[in-house]
Order: sequence, then structure tokens, then C-alpha cells
Amino acid sequence: MSVKDFRNQILSSSEEKIVGVNKKDLIDKILARYTSKFVIYRELLQNSDDAESKSVQIKFETEMNTDKVIRILYKNNGFPFRSEDWERLIKIAEGNPDKKKIGAFGVGFYSLFTVCEDPFIFSGGQGMALYWRENNLYTKQGERESADDWTTFLFDMREPIELPDVQEFARFLVNSLGFTENLQEITVHFNDKLVIQLSKKIQGPKFTMEIAPEFNRLSSHELFYLASVDFRDVRLNIERLLVPDTCTGKFNQISPSSIFLSIASGNLDVRADYEFSAEMKRITKKELPRETTIQMIYTKFDEQTSSGDCVSPVFKDLFPYPEQGRVHIGFSTHQTTGCCFHLSARVIPTVQRESIDLLDMTLAEYNGEILCLAGTLCRILYENEINKINRRIVNNQSLEWLEEWAARALTHFTFHTTTPNEQVGEITESQFFNCSEEKLAILSTVGILPISDARIPNLEMLGFIKTVPLVPTIILEQCKTFFKKAQSMKLIKELNVLDVLIELENREFSENEMIELLKWLISYLSKGNFIDASNFERFMEIARIGNDFRPLKTIRCFLNPGIIPSSVDIPDYVLPYTISKNLKSQDLIKWFKWSELSLIDWARFISSKPNLETDPTFVEKVYGILARNFNKFSIDDKRLLRQLFEQKKCIPTKFGMKIPNEAYFEGVNLFPDLPTINFQNSSNIKDLMEHFGVRKIVGINLIIDRLTNHDDCDYMQLIKYLASKSNDLKQNEKNILKSRNIWPKYNQGSQQIQHYVISDLHIPLELHRDLGLPVVDWKVRWVRNTPEEKFLIELGIQQYPTITKILELAAPTTYSDIRYKALKYFINNFDRKYYRNYYADEINVAFLPCLYDNYAKPLECFINPECTVMSFKVINRDLQHQVGKLGVRQNPNREELLSKLLQNLPRDEINAEKVFGYLSSRQADFNHSDWNKLATFDFIPIRNQSNGIVFTRPCKCFFKFQDELKDLFLQIDFGEKANRFLQSCGVRDEPSSIEYAELLINSSHRLWQLICVEKYLNILRKIANDFSSFDNMASKIGLVSQMKKAPILVAITKKNREINSEMKETKNYRLGTAKEIYINDDKIYQGIFNPLTAPEEDNLEILYKKLGCKSLRDSVKQASIPKGSIRVTDKSKKFQEIIIERASLFYFKYHKNDITSDYEWLKKLKVRGIDYIETIYTLGDTKKTRKDNTRILRDDNKMDSWTLYITSNSTSLDISKHIAKNIYKSHEWKNIFAVNTLLTGSLLDLKEMGYPVNRLLQQVYGKR
Repeated sequence: MSVKDFRNQILSSSEEKIVGVNKKDLIDKILARYTSKFVIYRELLQNSDDAESKSVQIKFETEMNTDKVIRILYKNNGFPFRSEDWERLIKIAEGNPDKKKIGAFGVGFYSLFTVCEDPFIFSGGQGMALYWRENNLYTKQGERESADDWTTFLFDMREPIELPDVQEFARFLVNSLGFTENLQEITVHFNDKLVIQLSKKIQGPKFTMEIAPEFNRLSSHELFYLASVDFRDVRLNIERLLVPDTCTGKFNQISPSSIFLSIASGNLDVRADYEFSAEMKRITKKELPRETTIQMIYTKFDEQTSSGDCVSPVFKDLFPYPEQGRVHIGFSTHQTTGCCFHLSARVIPTVQRESIDLLDMTLAEYNGEILCLAGTLCRILYENEINKINRRIVNNQSLEWLEEWAARALTHFTFHTTTPNEQVGEITESQFFNCSEEKLAILSTVGILPISDARIPNLEMLGFIKTVPLVPTIILEQCKTFFKKAQSMKLIKELNVLDVLIELENREFSENEMIELLKWLISYLSKGNFIDASNFERFMEIARIGNDFRPLKTIRCFLNPGIIPSSVDIPDYVLPYTISKNLKSQDLIKWFKWSELSLIDWARFISSKPNLETDPTFVEKVYGILARNFNKFSIDDKRLLRQLFEQKKCIPTKFGMKIPNEAYFEGVNLFPDLPTINFQNSSNIKDLMEHFGVRKIVGINLIIDRLTNHDDCDYMQLIKYLASKSNDLKQNEKNILKSRNIWPKYNQGSQQIQHYVISDLHIPLELHRDLGLPVVDWKVRWVRNTPEEKFLIELGIQQYPTITKILELAAPTTYSDIRYKALKYFINNFDRKYYRNYYADEINVAFLPCLYDNYAKPLECFINPECTVMSFKVINRDLQHQVGKLGVRQNPNREELLSKLLQNLPRDEINAEKVFGYLSSRQADFNHSDWNKLATFDFIPIRNQSNGIVFTRPCKCFFKFQDELKDLFLQIDFGEKANRFLQSCGVRDEPSSIEYAELLINSSHRLWQLICVEKYLNILRKIANDFSSFDNMASKIGLVSQMKKAPILVAITKKNREINSEMKETKNYRLGTAKEIYINDDKIYQGIFNPLTAPEEDNLEILYKKLGCKSLRDSVKQASIPKGSIRVTDKSKKFQEIIIERASLFYFKYHKNDITSDYEWLKKLKVRGIDYIETIYTLGDTKKTRKDNTRILRDDNKMDSWTLYITSNSTSLDISKHIAKNIYKSHEWKNIFAVNTLLTGSLLDLKEMGYPVNRLLQQVYGKR
């Protein structure tokens, strides 16, 4: 039976029992959750208000002469208890069924039991006493006649308690009175003394507000609909408040006080569906009401400001500003509202009745929907306040007062994190911002606007933003939290670049505003902000400065007054100094790409002014600025500066304004009619005037013109004058002196004067005259290092012959005495005068004397006399130690040596020995390419059979080889030194393997006849060692193929011959092709057929195999047939046992790669006796038949079954051969002997040899 079926069986048939409840413990546990102070009065006041009481009286009775409370009387004048009320009172957790009430004497009533054990209630002539007996609560009820309309609660204290603090208790009662529907008066007595009297009065009629159509009146899930909003004002009064003095024990009267509160009521229609209503009823035990009300309690702005600090502390909790208000459900809970308003609503609290239930899914939806419309009500109240402010603006009220009002309104509705449940504030705040289609309105500097149209101000921008709506400073400072949140929600932006652009488009800026604008922009960009190119371009277009409102985009420069004074004229593309002086230069450069107005740009601007050519005072001021900063000009700018002024009549002189080139400095007085400059202070502008072209000396053309046209012209005096003014001469003037034919040439014995360009003349030294060089005409003795010499040298007079001239004089075309002096002068002065311009490879004059009366250029002759053997020119011996610096080399280089050798081949063997000997000493100069070239060139002289000289290349010659090969190869010997050179060229001691191979292919039989077998084999051995490289030689394609076909290989046959009465095996040798010869890898087959076999050498066998020789073993085919009866003999049995016993030893120290048949195969091998074995051997076309004593054969039709057949004549060695042949890949004699040892040796002998036989020995001894 399943658990479900068992449950159903019990429910249908078993006896039922009621569950017992420990009522006292249950109530104690419930009341443990009611932890708030004054919770008893909270519940009683709530129930009194639900009973429509107008007044409540609370009386504390104390013991005689003490302050300890022993009894409390609580009375209200609401409607008396009805029968159902009495019934509900004695049922735990059955509250007021009125769907408009939160509760009436449900669990809350039992809070009385926190201080008493037996409360008594009297109402409507009836009384009920409640008392405990053990853990059960009992009641007794009675009636009496009474005209008292008040309901009274009497409860004696379980233990005496302290009187409540008057002010604290009064604050609690005032707070409760502010949120009651019906209750209007509360009085408190200590015994018979009235200590607290509070009252509440409605002020004026209720006002219903019209809700704007842009508001969404439905809650988020459409559970509630905001039908209307009412406003009313109430007045709370403290009519009497006696506070006891702790020192004297007397009561002090507190002055009466009152406050005014505004209550905004949102009247909600309930639109719940059936399922939701049913679920609420299940939870709350009540039907949902058709309508309910939410209230916001607050104080008006003018009332807040007028009350100030005069409000009694008792009213403190009713003034939440600037703190959060609380949610009230007839009384205050711990739940905050998030803003500065108290919210009263019939939300469902938690069990403790201290906070809103948002855990249960149904209650969370119900409460959340109420909170949702609380957010809507908040928004309506806020917009109502803003509308009031807007009306006051129209009436021209004080703007500061209105800003304070707007700030207070905005602060009231700035939501903060709510406690203890954050969801309360989140729900309310979300609806506050989202309930209207219109943006939240705020007060801006231009009036009430949607929040998105206003901007948060930037302090750096206040100096120039005048028309863009801003959040007023008062509002911003008091509502920082709100605007921070609004920014994060993207409701409002801070002043930005686009706003600046709008401001610029709407009006013209003053100069001060422009300064502030530029300061802000620089600061903005310096903080890492970015302005896209289009907006920056727009900014530079619409931002205008100056009286003519020029756009900033026309500005390119700013002024540095330290360079150019602000008092002078400047171009209109320069930012006015009155603006730029307030800004940093580096910022203007970095952010606007403006540059400091350069002197050259200012000079270009000022040079266009007309008064530059008319007003000497203006001119002197301009030149003063340029002169002070002259050294700051770059070379190019100085050149441009000169161009700007040099053609203008801008230089004041004693003969008026002149162009710079026509004016002279004051000290120039060579002629009296010269226009000299005329400044008040010319010393400061000397460098500038000189740069402009003002002359320091008389013009060259003028001097030449005046002096050369007179017969008595004194050239020496002219030179002295010009030398004295050399530093003042301009370069173009010096160029005239250099290029004009005005300088006289010395002509010995002639009176005729010839004029030359100065560079064609030499200084008048005796040596120059001896060499026949043209010298300047100088009447007196020439003195070195005088100003005149220095000046002429500067103009280009030749101090010594040019390199071209001196080499021309040293060449053999001149007279020998001049030639000798010229060469000597050139060599002696080379390091001091000529080496810088001397390039040996560019010299085309053969001026160097060589042996045998030859002359040569520097690169055509050499110092080493040995090179004459190759017909090279060699310098004269007396100059050999002096011409190295002239580029003459010790020896020819490798290119010259090769060229000479290949163009002038050695005449005979003697000449060749000398040439090759010299080249041997130069081997280090040649590179790899040179040797390759020599190796293939025919330059080695050889005597032919007719005694004539022919030339061959190094690769075809050899120094030494077998004498028998002399007719087959060329042999040379030019001596040890020459041979070293030839060896480097490629001459070898003997032929290579490839050359031997070619020799064998072409002349194997001839060579076989010339040399013995061993020498022939040596050649084959050499070929075998190098054969791996044959296939890689592209030039020898087909060589291997020819070797395979030609009879070049030594073949062996064996024959037994009688020698000295003894039969001995002899070998016969002959030549054969690879196809005819076999590799002798099977001695048995060799003995049977005696074919042509290769020499038994590893290297040769490898060569023979590569050339195509076949394996003898693989070439022979055999077929064996056992003859006679197959039987087990003593001999076969013996070998069978040995093989099985010692099978593993046959593989000892053998790698698996060396084995063809493994251990399992050998153990299965059968050994049988037979008469003999007949075997037919076939090699090519030859067949041989033999009777064998031993053979291992596969059994008929059995792939894995083999038998070793033996005869009485089979020897252990014969058996060993066949076993080794079948189990090892290699069956050489060492393998055969190893098998023979295993077959014949004792176990102890095998152990001595290192075989692992211990286990076998144990088995043997165990059997014994």
C-alpha cells in the first residue's frame, strides 16, 4: 500500500482528536514580536480610532507616595462593544472583519498581557474579566445598569512600573493623533493630575484637486486606480503639558504650542479580480474594500519657514524634513518612505506590525501596488508645488525666496534608500519619475521648465552663460543628491559644449565674456575632454571678438609683448593682447594651434605700411624692435627680412630716405658725396643696418670704375686698401673681385700689362717662376703672412701649383729639369698640400718613372720587382720607398694577376715555373671564385709527342700515380713552389674515383693487362669508398649505368688443384659484368655451382650490390625430398630433447631484429631420422642434384609445422648450420658455432660461457 493510500484510509476510518494548544505560551511567543515602546497604547489607540472615538483618556494610578504605576485606566468614547466584538475578543487572531479596518482586537489586543495578567473591559453596560488558570485563558462576563458611554480598559500591573516620560509619551501620542481618522483629543492623568492634553482640529473645507491628463492613474499591475486627490489642513495643539522636575518633584507647565499640517489624500478604487480577492481574503480573513485611501502628511513651505525653531520638540516626529518620513498604518512603523513625507496607507504589515510585508507574494503585490500609487501621489504633490511657484513667478515674487521654496520641494521628493526594506523606496521612486508623460518640471534661471531643458551649471562657465537655462545655485547646493541621481538617470545634463554653441549663436560676447569662455575651453580640454572636429570648427566660426566681431577661426597668432610691444600695430589675425594676456601661451598653442606672432611675420606686416618710407620716427621705432631681437631670427628669416626692406626707401640719410644698398655708415668718408645714415641712436641698429645692406665700404664697382679708368692706378695701394676692408666686404663684392680680369701678371722683360682672373695667378715665389707658372705682378719683395697675402688668398690666388698642374709638369712631355723639380716638389709636399685632393684611381697622367725607361700611372706600376716576370711595370728603385703614399701598390691585385696570366700564357716550362712560382707567393690574394676559374682554364704548358707546347687545365693533370698509368693520365712537375700554386688551382696527386671509374669503363681490359690483380682491386676499393657520391654528380649522369654494363669488376672462381701431392683450393680471377657475378653469401651453394663471385670484402660487396650483382643465396632455388622411412631414432630423440630443453638459450643476447623464427617455433621443431634427403639445386639454367644428410623442411599442408631431418651421418655442425639458417637472419660461422656449442656443450660449460642455465641445472638435479 502506498503512503497516499494509507493516508486516505486513516482519514476515512480512524478516530479524530482535537489538537491541544498551550494558549499562554502561544500568546507569549506572539507578544515577543511586539517589541516597540508604547505598543499597548498603539494598539488601543488604533482600535479606538476604528471604533470612531473622538476622545481618549489615559490614567496612570500609582502606589501611595511613590511613582510606581500599579494600575492603568484607558477610556475612549467610541461606539460600545457589540456582541460580535465580545465574541471576537475571546478568540485569538480573529481581528476586525470590517474590510476597511486594519484590525480591531485581534492579536493586537493581547499586547495587554505584556504588563498584566487579568485585564478587565467595560463597555455598553457589560464587563468581561480575563484571567489565567495554569496555561489556559478563561473569561467571565456580566452586566449592570450604567449611563456611561465610554469604553474602559482596566489592567493591574503584574509588577509596578515607572511612569512614562511625559515629553516622550506626549511625542508618541501627538504622532499617533496626527494619523487617526476620527480621534481628535487625548488626555493623560497621573493619578488625578492632568499632565498631557492634546487636540486636533480640521482647518477649513476639503479641497479636491484636478489631476492633469498626462498622469497615469493606474498602478503598475492595474490593481488600484487613483480616482481623486483631496487636500485638507489640520491643526495639532498641545493645550497642556506638565513636565516633572526630577530635583523638586514638582511639575513645570510647558507653554501651549500648535502646528499646522497638510494632508493630501489619494482616493483609490480597488480593481482586483476574483482570484486575487479570494487569495487576500484567505490571508487577511477580510474582503477587499472597494476603495481605500493613501495620505501624504506634510507641512507647507511658508509654514515651515515661519515656524523655524519655535516648534515644540513634541512635534519633532511630524517634521521629517530633511530626514525621511515613515509609513503609518494608523500608527507609525519602522519603515521609512524614502522622501521627506509621512505616508499613511492601509498596507498590510508584518506580524510585528512594524514594517510592510513584501515577502508573501500576494501581500507583496497588494502593498507594492499601493506604494506604486504613493509614488504617483508624490509626483502630483511635487508638480502642484511647482505650479504654485510658477504662479508666484508671474506675480514677480522674490526670486531667491522662490528658489528656496523650489529647493525645499525638490528636497522633499528626493528619494533615499529606505529602511528596513529598500523595495519600498524603489517602488515609490520609480513610479514618481514614470507616472507622467511629461518630464519632471524644475525651477531654472529662466523659469519653470522640463528638467531635460535645464542644465546643471559649471562654475567655470558662469562668466559667459547667460541665456541657457541653468539650475539655480541655491537649488543645486540644497539638492545635490537629487541632481546626482537625475544625472545618473540621464534626466538632466551638465552644461556642455553644445550649450556653449547655442549661447554663442544667440548673442555677441563682450571681451570679458570671451576671456572667460576661452579659459573654460582650455580647462575643459586640459581635463581630457574631447570636442569633435565639427563642433570645434563651429565654435571657431561663431565665437567672435573685437569691435568688428571677427570669428576666432581667423586668428592664427598671439602677441608676446616681451618681443613685440602691445602698443605697435599688429595684423588682424593676431588675438588682441587684452584677451591673450589673461591666458597661457602654451594653452593657446596646444589647444588652438595658434603660434606666437613671429618677428618675421610682424616684419612682413609692418613693411607694408606706407609711413615706413616717409616717417623717420616711425622707422626708428620699428628698427629698434627688430634690432633688439635680431639674434633671434633664423638664417632663413634673416634672408627674408632683408628681402622685405632692401628695395624700400626706408633708410634715413643726410640726403633723405634711401634704399639700404645706397646708404653708408657714418664712418665711410672715402668720398664726400656719399649718403650716410641719419639716426638719433645708430649704435643699437648697426647689425640690422648691415644686414639690410647699408654699406660699410665704398662699392667695388665704384672703386674699380674710378681707379681703372685712370692711367696712374696704383694696384698695390688698391690691394692694401681692400685688404684693410676685407671684413666689411660683402660676398658678392668679393665675388666681383674674384671673377674680374683686373689682376696684372708678371712678365719678365716686358712693359705690357696683362690682366688675369686672380685664380689663374700664383703668389710671386721664386720656385713658381722656375716652374714657369704665372705669378701676380708685385714690384717689391713678397712678404709672407701679410694682410695683403691673406686677402689675395681669400680671393683665390694660387699658393702652390694645383695637383693637375704639378703632375702635368712632372710628365715626360716637359723638360727634364722642370720634370725633375716638379716630381720632387710634388712628393715632398704631398702630405701637406696634395693628399686631400689626390685620388690614385683618377690620375690619368703617366708621371711615375719605372724600370726600363717606362712611365706609368700610379695604378699601372708596382713596387715588388718580382712581378716583372709577368711583364708588370715596376717603379724605379730610388723611388720605391716614397711612392706608397701615391697609391703605388706592392703587387698587382688578384684581378690583374688573373688577367695577365690568362692573356699572356707561359711560353715554356721554364717561364711557367717562374710565373707559377710568383703566383704561389700570391695565393692568399685569390678567392674561391678565382680558383674555380683557374681550374677550368687551359694555361698549363705540356709537351706533346711532337715536342710542341700545348696547354691543358689543372683538373686533367696529376703530380704522381702508378707508373703503369703514365700512358693513361698526364703527369706534371714544375717544382715545389710552382706545384703549390697548381695544386690550389686543382692539380691533384692522383685521379679521383670517378676518373678511375671512367678509365675502367673505357680501358678495363687494357688496365687489367698493365697492372696486377691487387692493384686493380685497389682501384675498385677506392671507387667503392667514394661510390656514394657518384649519384650526386650531375656532370656524371649515366656513369653508374655504364659501370653496371661494362666488364669492370673482378670475379672469382675456385678450383681444387693438386699442389705438392696435396689438394688445395685455388682462386682464379677474371673481369666480368655485374650481371655475371654473384655475392658469395652461401658457402654450400658456392661449393655446388662454383659461379663467378665477388671478392669477400664488405666494401667491395656493397659496390657489387649497387652495380647489380645478385645474392647467390637468393638466386639459388632448391627442392628437398626425404628418402626412406621417417622415424624416431636415438640420435633424433637426443637432439629433440636438447633443442626443447635449451630452446631459450639459442636467443640469448640476440635482438629481435636479428631473428627470423622465434622461441616458440624452435620448441615446436620436430627431429626425425631418415635414410637421406635428395635435393635439386637450380641456379639460372643450371641444375644440380645432391644427397644431403640434414635439412629442415615444412611439413606437407602445414604452414606452421617444421621437421629437422637427420641421418646417421649428420654431424652436429651440419645440424647447427641448418638451425642457424632458419632462426637467424645472419648465419655466418660465428652463429653456426654458437648453435653447435649449445647442441654439444654441457650445461656447466655453458654456464662458464655466461649462458643463463641455473634453472636448467636445477631441473636436471631435481630429476636425479
